[in-house]
Amino acid sequence: MLQKLFHAPSRLLTYDPGALRLVRGVHLMLTVLVAATLGHMAGGYVENVSGFKLAVLAAAAGAHCLIFTPVATKRQEIASLTAMAGVLVLLFSIGGVVGTLAGASVSLVLQLVWVAVISLGFALDGIGGFWQRAGRMMAICWLFVIMGSLPTSPGIWMPAMAILGAVVALIIRVGVWRPSTEKTYLSVETANREAMAGFLNLAAAGSLEDRQSAAAAMADLAALRGELRLSTQLLGAKPSVQGISPENATMIELALEVVRDALAHMSKPGKDRLISAPAFKSSVDALVAALQSGREPKPEELRKGWEVPDKSLPVSDQFHILRIAQAFRRLSVLSRRGNPVPKISPTTAESSNAAWWIRLSWPLALQAGVAAAIGYGLGVYFQLSHAYWVTLTIVIVLSNTLGTTVQRTIQRSLGTAAGVVVAMAVDPLLSSLPEIRIGLVVVSIPVVIVFMERNYALASGIISFLVVMGLQTLEDLPILELWSRLYDTLIGAGIGLGIAFVLFPKRSDTGIRALAADYLSACKAYLRTDGDKGKDDWGDFSALRVSAGKLVTTASAYRAEQAPWSSFSGTANRLDVLVIVLADYVVLYHQARTAVEQELSASPDAVDLQQLADRLNTRILSVFDEILAEHGSEIADDWLAVLPDLAGTDTDLITDWVAMLYHARKVIYCLNALKEDSLWSLAFETSMAPAVR
Repeated sequence: MLQKLFHAPSRLLTYDPGALRLVRGVHLMLTVLVAATLGHMAGGYVENVSGFKLAVLAAAAGAHCLIFTPVATKRQEIASLTAMAGVLVLLFSIGGVVGTLAGASVSLVLQLVWVAVISLGFALDGIGGFWQRAGRMMAICWLFVIMGSLPTSPGIWMPAMAILGAVVALIIRVGVWRPSTEKTYLSVETANREAMAGFLNLAAAGSLEDRQSAAAAMADLAALRGELRLSTQLLGAKPSVQGISPENATMIELALEVVRDALAHMSKPGKDRLISAPAFKSSVDALVAALQSGREPKPEELRKGWEVPDKSLPVSDQFHILRIAQAFRRLSVLSRRGNPVPKISPTTAESSNAAWWIRLSWPLALQAGVAAAIGYGLGVYFQLSHAYWVTLTIVIVLSNTLGTTVQRTIQRSLGTAAGVVVAMAVDPLLSSLPEIRIGLVVVSIPVVIVFMERNYALASGIISFLVVMGLQTLEDLPILELWSRLYDTLIGAGIGLGIAFVLFPKRSDTGIRALAADYLSACKAYLRTDGDKGKDDWGDFSALRVSAGKLVTTASAYRAEQAPWSSFSGTANRLDVLVIVLADYVVLYHQARTAVEQELSASPDAVDLQQLADRLNTRILSVFDEILAEHGSEIADDWLAVLPDLAGTDTDLITDWVAMLYHARKVIYCLNALKEDSLWSLAFETSMAPAVR
């Protein structure tokens, strides 16, 4: 328990790589405060419109421009914020005109128009990118048009506040301090290097033999790699700094795991002899220094005799020593500094040449419109005091697939319940301290942004907390009336989920079939390509990783449809890992095989080894064919049986041969494990063949 508490601060970094989201959250907080203050001041010069109403409109406009602009480079964020501002000003202008023309029926008219706006916003989901985010912003922000138009519309002041809020958001996000992308990357890279060097020291000393400690250490490396990936994405295509790319970091972690795993499987006498050897210690020290500094060690610093196995050791120990030698060789190359942004190879992305009205998500728009209409009807029928919470929840939980809607529904419901309960418990303690309540609301804003992408349930709880506390303080609502926040949310979540189930449900099985077939076909195609020894084709590797990420995301939605508990309990996380590392091991096997083939071509007497290498390669490709063609079969784990006689064999050849065998085994293991999983059986096997024929 104490160890978990000690590591808790460092684990929080996984929610906010490089503090980029925290800074964005601070900018959001400042935008809300400044825009609300200016809006309230403008109210003093406007007749028949309260300063509070204008403050809410300005703050909402600025906040949503920032919320729907993801972390990116400064230039990209300026373009996104400007475009979002244009959409919001147009939306508020339409709201001002409709509200003015509606007269005494303003509430009814704007509520009905909200249903149409929600349908339009969800239809834009099919276009993707900016318009997907803009559509969701439109669906949410019309609520503020309704609130700002009661009892009478502010008319022209509505788009004016949209402009004010957007300008404040742009100035604060662009003009106020933000971390340097280069310095952020370098600090994250340094943290990665230190963690990798520390892992190597522990692994080489045999201190990470039990799975629990090894898994915890590797999880820390993976979390830091997540930070590295985000900070790398912000550097631009031609960065001015050098360091480790996320792909290099992945390969370093795999090499470190090889060292740990090999030592863990050696006999105690063999391991003790290796660890106590001065030459081995010297090689470890050289690699630790290389990982920390980014300087590739010289060959003589690593080659000091220990990598040639002693024939008196068991064959298995000799094999593991060769694995360590090959891992050390890769670490020496991967540790050097280089271009952190790999050149991405052109991918066969889905065609987007279709007309925009064809690409619109018409079924999703119909789902959203029907759900919103039902939510509004129930609110009117039961005379709910905050019926707009029902409609807003529908907008938030309804997603483009049934599985994602299930996930969002559970996360939103649990988070809202927790947030309301905490607010109710805290309120009696702060009943006479409104300033502290407002302070809690303000400081909660950055925290919401930090957790929004990584833990939506927690973010929902914080949002509910600040909404309940804010309404209780600003509008002086009795705290007991705010229980409606909870049951209105549950009603809206139930409506959204119910409509997603019965009206044009978009299930994930079709998507996962196509993505799985494409991913496996891409892995197989990669294995068929030629390569040069020592050349790391990180562009193709990045494409494989992106494809794997899409497959894992779709698989998560599929699990939520088939077995919702597994998608939240983490019982299926191992399968996600297998999908990701399959790409890693495919690349590693390809590189080791290429090196072996080039070394064999220089050895005319190695015909037998060449035949074995060809048989192994054919065997791996056949596993891909079996899965893609729906023919499963058990493959015996006899890879050690093809280990050639070590006597008189070139050191480079034998270490690359061992690496090729090891990575081939990992590829086969990943494929077989995915093939046998019951959750994926329907989507991953039964309809795979039609997707690739």
